Amino acid sequence: MSTITIRDLPDEVHAALKVMAADAQRGGRRSVEGFARTLLVDAARRRGPGLGSQLVAIGRQFQAGMDAAGERLTNDDIDGLFKRSPEQGDPAPFE
Repeated sequence: MSTITIRDLPDEVHAALKVMAADAQRGGRRSVEGFARTLLVDAARRRGPGLGSQLVAIGRQFQAGMDAAGERLTNDDIDGLFKRSPEQGDPAPFE
């Protein structure tokens, strides 16, 4: 396990953590360190869905809207979204 040190923590924040730790463990004692560790672990794990999951969700919402409207996209429609028109010219080089 790794260790971190948090310097210059304001006294009022430390006092609030003490109260929160005591409230979290009603009837027992929980250390401020243990409570802070739980807060940090929860915050680090509480990450939103990744880009792939977000794109899938957008696709599903779009498809649900199309289904609700009674419309269908063909493969040609989808291919047309990714084709460049002659007016667009060549893409910019990034070399």
